[in-house]
Amino acid sequence: MAGRKLRPIANNTSATEASVAFPKIKPVRVLVAGEIVLDRYSWGEVSRISPEAPIPVLRVTRREEKLGNAGFVMANLRALGAEVSALSVIGADRNGDRLREILDGLGVRTRAVIADDNRLTIVKERMLGSVQSAHRATQQLLRVDEEQTHSLAPSRERTMRSLIERELKAADGVLVSDLDKGMLTPNLLRALIDGARRRRIPVIIDPRRTDDFSIYRGATAITPNRFETEQATGMKLTDRDAWRIAAEKLVAGLDLDACLVTLDRDGMYLARRSGGGEYLATTPREVYDVTGAGDVVLSVFGLFAIGGLSFAAAAAIANLAGGIEVGRHGTEVITREDLELALSRDEGGYERKIVSHLELKLLLERERRVGRRIVFTNGCFDLLHAGHIHILSFARAQGEVVVVGINSDRSVRAIKGDRRPIYPAAERARMLAALEAVGYVVIFDETRAEKLIRTVRPDVLIKGEDYRGKRVDGSGFVESYGGRVALAPLLAGHSTSGIIERLRLTDDSPASNGAKRRRARSTPEI
Repeated sequence: MAGRKLRPIANNTSATEASVAFPKIKPVRVLVAGEIVLDRYSWGEVSRISPEAPIPVLRVTRREEKLGNAGFVMANLRALGAEVSALSVIGADRNGDRLREILDGLGVRTRAVIADDNRLTIVKERMLGSVQSAHRATQQLLRVDEEQTHSLAPSRERTMRSLIERELKAADGVLVSDLDKGMLTPNLLRALIDGARRRRIPVIIDPRRTDDFSIYRGATAITPNRFETEQATGMKLTDRDAWRIAAEKLVAGLDLDACLVTLDRDGMYLARRSGGGEYLATTPREVYDVTGAGDVVLSVFGLFAIGGLSFAAAAAIANLAGGIEVGRHGTEVITREDLELALSRDEGGYERKIVSHLELKLLLERERRVGRRIVFTNGCFDLLHAGHIHILSFARAQGEVVVVGINSDRSVRAIKGDRRPIYPAAERARMLAALEAVGYVVIFDETRAEKLIRTVRPDVLIKGEDYRGKRVDGSGFVESYGGRVALAPLLAGHSTSGIIERLRLTDDSPASNGAKRRRARSTPEI
């Protein structure tokens, strides 16, 4: 496969360049191959235990049917504006008919979806209930799967191979969602990969969990998750070095152009044949449900790579999309509007640094896993001035991630009096987050930072030089596990209280009072 030439996928765009605006790509026609699943949900309430067995009784109040796996990839592609053709095998049954109805409703071409009377349409039915009297959140009680996993009969395989040859002629690229339920035989995978190579179009695969990825040799790219990568490479993906080595091993061993390893809470790692790797962090969400995240990554990464973006740029957008998906319960289609909103937040960038206590804890766990030192400082930061910048620059020199805790409005009033703060906490947080030296900003309501410091567990705790000889909140805790306290040199003549006093004196000066009187005389009465 060395030296093959696909339709150009530029590789000179960094991941950050994808965060400027929603990228414009040419209209693309995507062939999606793989098992289409009918996801059925039964929602309800649990108010009693069955007298027949020690199990909850679910009183169903709502039912919902959605596309799953390769079907969910198709739904996401359609939501993002792509033309989509399906290549799949379903059962000759009512569930198969229902799948066709949903696909037709989305505008997905189904002429290459064949019904096999020797197979069942794959159905995953989930039953979800909540205990209303106890105000408990909805949770999954049971999942029932209907499926057959035997390989296609030789006659069906021959039919599918002829369909592949026909469908590739009208496609700009191929996405493969391999659920390992018998449809995608090694012969069909080879027909897809080799056929795409002959037409010089990309083929990008979300692989099955197997210790033999050789069935994907010669694909343009693959998007395995952590566990699939571990099984295929025999490596434990515990840190950044392991992510890099495993991804590069797959690129070289399978003659790929790229490998995008998805790492759940840790984000993604992208390795490319052209050299260099790229780590993409993701922001943890209050809700964390990985259902459908791999399908979202395949659809978004695949769409933008086929559309002409670099692998890095496509991966950055897929990372955003995956982050949106895991922040939702179940499978929810990612729309263009969802991505535009996420990208517009990235354009401002700094607002993403303002996080809750829970988000901060999860973020810092990830930062530590990749070996970054955590630095913490805190204060009111009421009027941002050069003295603050000096301390924050000092803090950034002590480690890779600077966390700034700022007092809430209530706690500022308790410390400084009723005339403070000058700016509310939300504005103070935005100003700090806009500084390059600052990694994360978190607001705390206590007058002392001890509790927050125990959440952050910093490697370095920063206070100003004026604390020399005084008790520093959290110092004993930080030093108990080997952390240290560092006192930042102060910039003479800079303090918020001093600035406010100078402004007050200036406002009360004779010249200022004269100016006030002149303005009053010139202002018409209303």
